[in-house]
Amino acid sequence: MQKVVWSSKWVFILAAIGAAAGLGNLWRFPYMVYENGGGAFLFAYLLILLVIGIPLVMMEVAFGQKSQTEVVEAFGRVGKWFGRFVGWFLIAMLCALAGYYAVILGWGFDFLYLSPSLAWGADAQNYFHQNVLHLTEDGSVWGGFSKPVLYGLVAAYLAVYFSIFKGLKSVGAVVKWTVPLPFLLLAILLVNTMSLEGAREGFAYFFIPEWGKLTEVKVWRDALSQAFFSMNIGFALTVLYASFNKQKTNIVQSALWIALGDVAVSVVAGFAMFGTLGWMSVNQGIPIEEVVQSGVTLAFVTFPTALALLPFGAKFFAVIFFLAILTLGIDSMFAVLETISASIKRQFRWFGKFKNEVSIGIICAIFFCWSLAFAGGNGLYRLDIIDHFFFTKTFYFAAVAQLIMIGWLLPVDDLRQYINTTSKFQLGRWFNALIKFFAPAVLIFLYISTLGENGEGNYGGYSDEMIFSWGILPVVIAVTVSFLLAFRSVPKEK
Repeated sequence: MQKVVWSSKWVFILAAIGAAAGLGNLWRFPYMVYENGGGAFLFAYLLILLVIGIPLVMMEVAFGQKSQTEVVEAFGRVGKWFGRFVGWFLIAMLCALAGYYAVILGWGFDFLYLSPSLAWGADAQNYFHQNVLHLTEDGSVWGGFSKPVLYGLVAAYLAVYFSIFKGLKSVGAVVKWTVPLPFLLLAILLVNTMSLEGAREGFAYFFIPEWGKLTEVKVWRDALSQAFFSMNIGFALTVLYASFNKQKTNIVQSALWIALGDVAVSVVAGFAMFGTLGWMSVNQGIPIEEVVQSGVTLAFVTFPTALALLPFGAKFFAVIFFLAILTLGIDSMFAVLETISASIKRQFRWFGKFKNEVSIGIICAIFFCWSLAFAGGNGLYRLDIIDHFFFTKTFYFAAVAQLIMIGWLLPVDDLRQYINTTSKFQLGRWFNALIKFFAPAVLIFLYISTLGENGEGNYGGYSDEMIFSWGILPVVIAVTVSFLLAFRSVPKEK
């Protein structure tokens, strides 16, 4: 059977940018810039991308393109049972992520539906918590399903299903629209922002550096984590997408375009957000420090409140903003499910015999049921805990393990020579040292620096039972299942 490949290298690049540039670019990056000295953080972030981020994207593109298979098989060839264990653990992490990421997309669909009426008014926090989430006062109280979240979930999974049900053919068609569209939407928001009083103060917070911040370890740590998370380094999505490339696809060029696209989304989103928040600060007579917040609060409380207060075009710009959220999020979501699907089909051949339309439908149905765990009144609390334990704690193990396998067992010099055969730009032996020594050391330092920040017994003020059920237990299950699957024999392809 002839292997399926991308229709062109540019479709691959668009798909990889779509997978990398997600919700974190929109709501985490602006906050990280603000909290860490504005332009000083931008300097640290861009320097890290240049020195570490782009080379690691090259590594992932090359590894996937050379292996021409899904991630469990690819790492298994390099690290035998340990490689299969790491591969399965990456799939387990993505399974956890998919469950609650779809819920966030569901919230986006809810707010898009509400945007023409600005139903949340000037108190988006109360509307989001009470009318959308039906948020309970305590994380241990289920509170029943929220109908708006359920409706949003259905819309999210339908959108994802019809994006990937035809495999690369439908993915390629979708990303041609959903990757450029957020740039256009965010640019529209930015142009509007420039006409608002106070926008200049917002831009100043975003861009003007506090150079003294560069002496703080936290700035570099946050810049490192943002670079890794925003570009999906270590999550295997790029590895899978690159496996559908032709062997001679230019790896250096691809990595540079992926990095450029990801940075562009972050910077444009940052300017649009901070300009609007600067206007909100002036309009309400409160310091900008009190309106700049991170995560869910920024996207579904602070910014909707600002949009509702705009002097003109509020409904139009609300629609634009939530369309941007959805187009950024959907590409990342279907990349996650496509990566999971590819490994399951390859590792469990009986499942791979189903037509793609059927197998993707089954996977979407299963993950819809998993997402229901976050659709109740305490779903926000559960989401916060599982995200913290999986991606603030265990991600570093998986990333370092991948670097060790590619750096030492592959070995990396073979990969470097392969990259050089595809590009006029030739990588020197510095690339070997970066993969084998420097990048793992940086990640280990990054992990150690996070220890003790929040006592694990009382993270977020949650009960021990909540921490165990939604933080520790999922990680234990993921490790155990990954270990057992690592020793499962898979028949060789004929």
